[in-house]
Amino acid sequence: MGVKSKFGIFILACAVLGIALFVFTQKEPYSTEAVMDSLWVKHNVQSTMIGDTDPVLDVSVYDEKDITVVKSYLENNLSEEDLEHYKLNVYQYSENPFEFIKNAQENRESDYK
Repeated sequence: MGVKSKFGIFILACAVLGIALFVFTQKEPYSTEAVMDSLWVKHNVQSTMIGDTDPVLDVSVYDEKDITVVKSYLENNLSEEDLEHYKLNVYQYSENPFEFIKNAQENRESDYK
């Protein structure tokens, strides 16, 4: 193998390494907001909210079977600090306002008794 071939392989390896390093450093930094916003793309949620006065991450879903899927997604993607600080409240959306309020408060009441 000639000097030109070795030099070409070295340049190619540096280019691949440089591209990989660039892609790795361009990842979005972690934030609670980014994880909550990703629910809109990854899962068909009806609404999301990060509590200001109450430390609650509130998510309503259209289908009851999505509750465990969304809760699991949040538990796997939120930081340990967020999981310790916030209570996860994932519930089913309803067009009936009374049923919606009942669903939303069902999991929260146990914390405030």
